[in-house]
Amino acid sequence: MSDDRHVRSKELFLRICELPEQERLAALEQACGGDRALLREVESLLGFHDETEAISALGPAGGATVTSEELPERIGGYRVLSKLGEGGMGVVYEVRQDHPIRRKLALKLVKWGMDTAEVLARFESERQALAMMSHPNIARVFEAGATEQGRPFFTMEFVEGMPLTAYCDRHRLSTSERLELFMQVCEGVQHAHHNGIIHRDIKSSNILVRILHDRPVPTIIDFGIAKATQQRLTEKTLYTERGMLIGTPEYMSPEQAELTGLDVDTRTDVYSLGVVLYELLSGALPFEPDTLRSGGFDEIRRRIREEEPSKPSTRVTTLGGDHPSQVAAKRRTDLPGLRRELGGDLDWITMKALEKDRTRRYGTPAELAADIARHLRHEPVLASPPGAVYRVRKFVRRHRVGVAAGITVVLALLLGLALATVGMVRAMRAERIARHEAETAKKVAELLSGMFDDLNRAIPGHVTTFDEMLDRGSRRIEAELAGEPVVQARMMAYIAGAQASLGRPERGRQLAEKSVALLREHLPPDDFLLGAAIDLLGELTVSTGDLERGEQLHREALGIWQRTHGPGGASLSFGRTHQSLGILRLRRGDFANARSHLDRSLEMLEQHGASYPNHLAKTLFWRAIVDTEVDLAHQAAVPRFERALAIWEEEFGPDYIGVGQARFWLGRVHYRLDDPETARTHYRTALRLAERTRGADGTGAALATAGLGETLAATGDLAGAREHLERALAALRRIYTEANPDTDWCVRRLAEVCLRSGDAAGARELLERNLSELERASGPGHPLLGRTLLRLGQLELSEGDRERARQYYSRALEIQQRAWSPRHYVNTRALYGLACIAALEGRKTQALDLLREAVECGYDREEILEDRALVDLRGDPAFDALVVEVRRRLAAPPRAKTDQR
Repeated sequence: MSDDRHVRSKELFLRICELPEQERLAALEQACGGDRALLREVESLLGFHDETEAISALGPAGGATVTSEELPERIGGYRVLSKLGEGGMGVVYEVRQDHPIRRKLALKLVKWGMDTAEVLARFESERQALAMMSHPNIARVFEAGATEQGRPFFTMEFVEGMPLTAYCDRHRLSTSERLELFMQVCEGVQHAHHNGIIHRDIKSSNILVRILHDRPVPTIIDFGIAKATQQRLTEKTLYTERGMLIGTPEYMSPEQAELTGLDVDTRTDVYSLGVVLYELLSGALPFEPDTLRSGGFDEIRRRIREEEPSKPSTRVTTLGGDHPSQVAAKRRTDLPGLRRELGGDLDWITMKALEKDRTRRYGTPAELAADIARHLRHEPVLASPPGAVYRVRKFVRRHRVGVAAGITVVLALLLGLALATVGMVRAMRAERIARHEAETAKKVAELLSGMFDDLNRAIPGHVTTFDEMLDRGSRRIEAELAGEPVVQARMMAYIAGAQASLGRPERGRQLAEKSVALLREHLPPDDFLLGAAIDLLGELTVSTGDLERGEQLHREALGIWQRTHGPGGASLSFGRTHQSLGILRLRRGDFANARSHLDRSLEMLEQHGASYPNHLAKTLFWRAIVDTEVDLAHQAAVPRFERALAIWEEEFGPDYIGVGQARFWLGRVHYRLDDPETARTHYRTALRLAERTRGADGTGAALATAGLGETLAATGDLAGAREHLERALAALRRIYTEANPDTDWCVRRLAEVCLRSGDAAGARELLERNLSELERASGPGHPLLGRTLLRLGQLELSEGDRERARQYYSRALEIQQRAWSPRHYVNTRALYGLACIAALEGRKTQALDLLREAVECGYDREEILEDRALVDLRGDPAFDALVVEVRRRLAAPPRAKTDQR
């Protein structure tokens, strides 16, 4: 047989053997046309395939074959436990590895009789594709090898879980819960695409859901027909499968059905993800499998390329019998409710992913996930058709809390003014004053009602936002309440607080300034209303960057509380002002006073703040930050963060901004407690919350992304860590106009990853820029500088520049001793670095003195045992005594990691 005929026969065999047995003959006759010799050759291959279909693996030594009812005892160094599944090319076994570690794995082995050059190349492609992956939503590959007979295999993570759709149905997950899991799947596929790999066979059975840390995690398996998009995966030639149907028809994109393979790119996987999404939402596939496969090979291809599936909301109603009601029940709703959930956004998103024209699909899985996140946040989705009514509805739902808060303010003010009116009538018993106050209350009610007029008007092409209503209300307050200065000032204070909540602190501060000026003019100097307005102005002044004046205002308010309640008075006002002062002193690096103010606030709010749990949660949150950032008491911080988290979730629900912040800080603390898995769980939750509530470009999403980068670095994935941290740093620099603790932390994490990756120049550039920006923003002696100076000292010492390293270490030590104390653990890193420099320069006495001081501060790192910089000190009794003490500390229960490592 000629080489061309041999290649043609193999192509036809591999295509036809994937079809149901009853369809093979007709498809083969159609493909071969009148070439009877070619038909007989393919028939013989099919016959051999059928005879060997039951053979699953080689037996023990000697190469005896085993039937499908039997199992080999061992494959390579693995003991076979059971057969998990079988595909067109390979058999998958559950195996156990005993050495060097004992664990259960999955092993994939090429089927007996299928080891042609093309199949082996495709199998090796899967092996190499998996080896390139490092993502929690993709099964990890551990080892590749071959049997004594040369049949390749690889072992990978054994995923004990259920297929995605089965898991969702078994646990009756709601539509939103299904979407949360699906977004994780998109993250995994996006990671594969980032590494140049297209899966090409994404389907529900290739996505298994397992439980990790009490939460479901979808895991993508089987990259058996993955295609390299950026590099060759193996040294063997794996040509495009021209004329072969690669994939599962029900999930196959139109370009895959073309058979050329030339138009297959990342959008092919987006289409398959769209099918999975369709199935998750409606309980059915876009094309009924029996109908799709009933017309033979060419009809399958035609339907995939040409026929448009119905929308999910329509498909769910066309299922036979009682199935629609069962589908709805599995999503914890009824059929009308499910149709309402799927109609609109989810129909549009799904059908955009299933576009026949790939240029009209989402470009990446990340874009698809982002649109789903917008839907969950009640924001307009990219897949939606434009329409004013649609966008108004989305605005109201997205700002439900803000609109509700505005209405609550209106009602509260009306009630408060009504009560004040009644009280004044009773107190003064003056009809004229009563009429005047009643008229004032009526005027305020009219003014506030007018702020929401646009919600009831149809203004073509424009939707009034809540902050526009506040701006209009501010102007009307100044114009219409000029004759009632105290009422006017109180209204200004309310609007000022609302402006700050909408992220406009400068506008809020301007209104608060006017409010305070009016109250100073018309109220006694110790009036409660004046104190509250001054305290609010202090908060807004701090938020706009003027810390010094903000502190003056807070202390003025504190003086009013002390004069009205007495120096030992305990009230909500005291607690809130001490809270504000504590946060302010922490920002200024005055740790002792920060701790004192927050402790005082906590004491008062525990006694008198039961009706205001948000203030208690906020103080707990900031006190926990002092625990972990200042006192390095990371374990003590955990219960305070967890309590704040519980209060915020109970009071405001899971989407409240404080919930995400608490989750982020719990991630940081658990990372410092050497628990990167728990840290990753908190960071991922914080990221999803931030993206859902504040958008993917906000501060919360950036910090959570940086946290995930931190945990990736801990597991050795430096490339993934750098990608996350660089993305987070770019976002933070867009958000902030100057250096701050958030960017400082992210820079230091990224610089550490650069150093570990061998990029010392990149680390130096990051750290030097950060130092310059911190000095400009916070001054030359702020404690924030210390940690960056330490990193620079370590870098210069590793590069051999002792003088520059000494300068950095000395300056860091001076700053940290002033901010903490001369004997605080935070000083150990600088003392140890200076000791190494002294030892390298032959100044043994000074080196020993510095090391002794470090040990007195609590030094407990292993580096002292093997550091080459200290080699000349070994054997000295004083040095040996210090080593003994360090070893004793290392043998004790481990300290939490600090941010100084």
